[in-house]
Amino acid sequence: MKNFINKLTLFTSTLILLLTGSIIPSASMDNPPEMTDSNSKKVVYLTFDDGPSENTTKILDILKENDVKATFFIISPYIPSHNDIVKRIYEEGHAIGNHTADHEFDKIYTSEEAFMKSFNKQQEFIKEMTGSECRIFRFPGGSKNTLVRNARGKDFTKNIIVKLESEGFHCYDWNVDSGDSHASSVPVGTICNNILKEIKDKDGNLKNPSIVLMHDCLTKKTTVQALPEIIKIFKDNGYEFDTLK
Repeated sequence: MKNFINKLTLFTSTLILLLTGSIIPSASMDNPPEMTDSNSKKVVYLTFDDGPSENTTKILDILKENDVKATFFIISPYIPSHNDIVKRIYEEGHAIGNHTADHEFDKIYTSEEAFMKSFNKQQEFIKEMTGSECRIFRFPGGSKNTLVRNARGKDFTKNIIVKLESEGFHCYDWNVDSGDSHASSVPVGTICNNILKEIKDKDGNLKNPSIVLMHDCLTKKTTVQALPEIIKIFKDNGYEFDTLK
């Protein structure tokens, strides 16, 4: 009966993924970059999950126009021609992170072995596309994803983090959620308002650093439309842009 419930939970997560284009994640940030004190510069890391797609190309154009670098946590392209997008990300100085090859909950979260198989497959793909070793990763749904915890236990992702960090990898979640995964097409104004709300902590202070969760899969057209304003929000608040390492 327990195995049946676990399988049913994972099936449900996959269904949500198919309907919305992404899983609604838990807003958390494990192992953040070194925290900076209040007197030093404020740093923001723009991150995009689930690409590459045609939207990635549009995002790269906007980043280039604004002289901003970002981090892309990619899955394996569904279309071979999108391999060139991955190469462009790397060549233009952005960071590329491992987001597993599949991003399918009913595959990668059935066991640690299954997760590592997808992770290693993606490592090989990124090395083939860029010629460089990838050292950063993000769990599909985040490391504290409730669906996975309910199905596999709270230590499932924790154990994987320990294993990968012992091999020199770094796991990144986020502390600023754009909310663009909450529906297939979230209004631009809602995305920007989410950013304005999330960049402040419970005391009203600007978070430093800020790691922003966004998505660049094919359904996220409004994320592309919101990006220029998102960049402006962080510039107006005195942030400098950097890539995760």
